[in-house]
Amino acid sequence: MDKKTPMFLKDDSFIYFVVIVLLIIVFLIEGMYIYVAFAGLILIGITAFTLRKQVLREKELKNYIIDYTKNIENLSVNSFYYSPFPICIIGINGKIFWFNNKFKELLRDNLDVIENIEEFVENFPLNSIEGNKEGTVSNIEVPETGRNFNVLYSELEEGRFGEGHSYVCYWNENTAFISLRNKYNDERTISMLIQIDNYDEISEKLDLGEKSAMTAQVEKILNKYASEMNGFVLKYDNYRFLMMIENKFLDILEAKKFSMLDDVKTIKGTNDFSYTLSIGTGAMAKNLTQLLEYSKGALDIALGRGGDQAVVKRINSVKFYGGKSKAVEKRTKVRARIISYALRQIIDQSSNVIIMGHRVGDMDSLGASIGLYSIAKSRGKKTYIVLNNVNHALKNMYDRMKKEEGHYVEALITTEKALEIADQNTLIVVLDTHRKSYTEAPELLDKIDKVVLIDHHRRSEEYIENTLLDYIEPYASSTCELVAEIIQYMEDHIKLTKFEADALMAGIVVDTNSFTFKTGVRTFEAASFLKRNGADNVDVKELFNESIDFMKKKTEIIERSEIVFDDVAVSYIDEDSEDSNVIAAQSADELLTIKDVKVSFVLVRNKDYINISGRSVGNVNVQVMMEYLGGGGHLNMAGAQIRTQDMEEAKAQLFEAIVRYKKESK
Repeated sequence: MDKKTPMFLKDDSFIYFVVIVLLIIVFLIEGMYIYVAFAGLILIGITAFTLRKQVLREKELKNYIIDYTKNIENLSVNSFYYSPFPICIIGINGKIFWFNNKFKELLRDNLDVIENIEEFVENFPLNSIEGNKEGTVSNIEVPETGRNFNVLYSELEEGRFGEGHSYVCYWNENTAFISLRNKYNDERTISMLIQIDNYDEISEKLDLGEKSAMTAQVEKILNKYASEMNGFVLKYDNYRFLMMIENKFLDILEAKKFSMLDDVKTIKGTNDFSYTLSIGTGAMAKNLTQLLEYSKGALDIALGRGGDQAVVKRINSVKFYGGKSKAVEKRTKVRARIISYALRQIIDQSSNVIIMGHRVGDMDSLGASIGLYSIAKSRGKKTYIVLNNVNHALKNMYDRMKKEEGHYVEALITTEKALEIADQNTLIVVLDTHRKSYTEAPELLDKIDKVVLIDHHRRSEEYIENTLLDYIEPYASSTCELVAEIIQYMEDHIKLTKFEADALMAGIVVDTNSFTFKTGVRTFEAASFLKRNGADNVDVKELFNESIDFMKKKTEIIERSEIVFDDVAVSYIDEDSEDSNVIAAQSADELLTIKDVKVSFVLVRNKDYINISGRSVGNVNVQVMMEYLGGGGHLNMAGAQIRTQDMEEAKAQLFEAIVRYKKESK
């Protein structure tokens, strides 16, 4: 049948239609007009019958299509409602328009009415759905059921359920996977490298029997903890241990702040000597090799922070526990001698030497830089010191440098100049900081691989990696003390100028607050060495002389101070000036002279942030407080920077850190 044939002719009547038409033609030819009329009537009747039949067929087809569509819709609705997956339709505000039988089974008491998705799952992440056509919301836990779902959502036609967007949500259960994953994580191996910090120092004071007895008690305590955590302890040296436990017990250890640290301190020897531990814990590593690397790195950090603490290293995080006591002063000078020899070798193998301290330099960073400069020059190397800005704290030393040691001024260069000078055989020496972001020229560390690091701050999470040589001694008073020791052990004895000796002494004086804080036997030995090389106390003191205006500002800060938490003095400087940071540091020192004050803080408004200078006396660890705010330093001297211009907000964050410290120290 031709596609153009009318619908009413697409059946058997077509044959009759053709026959009658032919008959009409024949009748016309023969002149039989009566028959033509009769045939015409028949043709009209057939046409009318066919048209009526077509209408009836179209009506029947329409009814069939309507019934079929209804059946499909009913089937779709029933398939949604009785789907084996929970399904619901929600608005972007969380309003529930519809849900199926399986979703109803998830509801408490099988409720028939629930208005909002957050009545079902608190804090359902609606914000992650808004603006997306489709997607998945992972790990939605249904309360009181222990079941977990991934929710696949798809946007419906706008206005389908009132105004705004609506989404059909398919709840795909992954409880079994989550359970398996949790079981895997719980049973993962955790390695702990444990070291007795002061084994050699205490052993010298004990006889063999007492030393063995104390070590055995330490091992007993460690074995007790290991057995409680389905693990074991292996002693692989006189004072080193390996502990292996399951990951699920690590949370317990962290909650108890590694209480084994305090338990070991209860073991007393002659004259009440006690051991302290450093613990490096590796967790959540890809394999055992990486796990051991994590543990070693964590132990290095714990030791670099002064010991008596535990450090937990995971893939992207480092956490600290303990570290509330003062760093133990090491009696041996072997390491200083080794560092001195190694440094000399590295300098000799370098084309030139570039020295830099931390940004916003102080007497310790510049004094140590001058001391290191004298070492490098004695080896015949072209040497430079990166100093982008002479701030208020350095002005007196800089003025004296111009007057007495003009060649030092010529050696001072900017970051831009340092980048021009540096080549692949240049040695970079970083002093008085181990944080790349805190250095005077971080860009240099991206360009040059030969790096030596000398610092006395407790190690933080941020650390310059892959150094040729690092010398971090948190027990030391200052970096100047460490550099003075290195100079003493140089094979070719270096003759310091009076200016160099004074500069090194000034660094020790400023970081010890005139031999008040962090002053050990080695500090006085370094000072004696500098005195023998011409350091003069009066000349050093003159480096710290201030103007009358400076002293007035400091007095104003002290007058503005308030006492909080019974023993904490807090004040602030609400202006950004060249000498603000120096005034803040000195004012923080002065506030500690107030009766019953054990901790002091002075906040300073800088360009993009508020700087905090913190000080403490005794065993109050201001470093831990500052680490809560992203800073660091020493037990009795530390600082932090808060990215805000709101002084009240900065004070609020400081108070939170103080409260947290006091709570965790109980």
